Amino acid sequence: MNFESLASDRAGYRLRDQFDQEILGYLSGFKQSALHSLADTTRVAGDKSGTDPITVADNGLLASMLVARNSFVSGGVATDSIATHPDGSTGEATPLQVLNRMARLLDQQNVDRDGRWVVVDPVFAEQLNDENSKLLNNDFAGGQNAGDILRNGRIISGMVRGFRVYLSNNLPSIGTGPATIDTNGSATNFGVVLAGHDSAVATASQIEKVETYRDNDSFADVVRGMHLYGRKILRPEALVRAHYNIAG
Repeated sequence: MNFESLASDRAGYRLRDQFDQEILGYLSGFKQSALHSLADTTRVAGDKSGTDPITVADNGLLASMLVARNSFVSGGVATDSIATHPDGSTGEATPLQVLNRMARLLDQQNVDRDGRWVVVDPVFAEQLNDENSKLLNNDFAGGQNAGDILRNGRIISGMVRGFRVYLSNNLPSIGTGPATIDTNGSATNFGVVLAGHDSAVATASQIEKVETYRDNDSFADVVRGMHLYGRKILRPEALVRAHYNIAG
């Protein structure tokens, strides 16, 4: 086995994974409490940039683009998550109904329908599959690029409610996460679904330095690199976030 190649591949994955975790957390209004951990801490006013639009809340997002339990339940609390169930027999909404609401909010902000995307975690993806098994079945993928779907994170060849659907294990997870069973939603244990438009955010990424030095504790060389990246929300009206947990 080529252990040098394995080690470099692992290092590249960790750089990419950290980038993904931090960016998705930032876009969702959260931040990491520790390196290489899922974002789990709400961003506050002190985390905002001086160039952020004055219309955004302390978490950097528009309050009108946050989907929570009050979006589906009369008298529901905005800080509680949506209890979702594939067939709607329990809880407040099905996964597709959550996507419907997110799409409607983008429509009301006059966000172009071309270029919309949504990122879901494995729990939400499983519920989507339970609600309509054909949605996530790669056998139904069509077109010349169908074979690339699972390699780039996109799990459905077509569009669902106008969104390109991507799967990521790096979305924010709060408390015990989205798999927490609570038929009334939760303010402390939930997951996040994030949707938006391609123009909503800008990112830049570069490997600035790579160097090799001798390891003091073994007969080996150590290779290390510096990964620089930045991110900025350009159109907060083109981002919409939902909190959810499963209803059973």
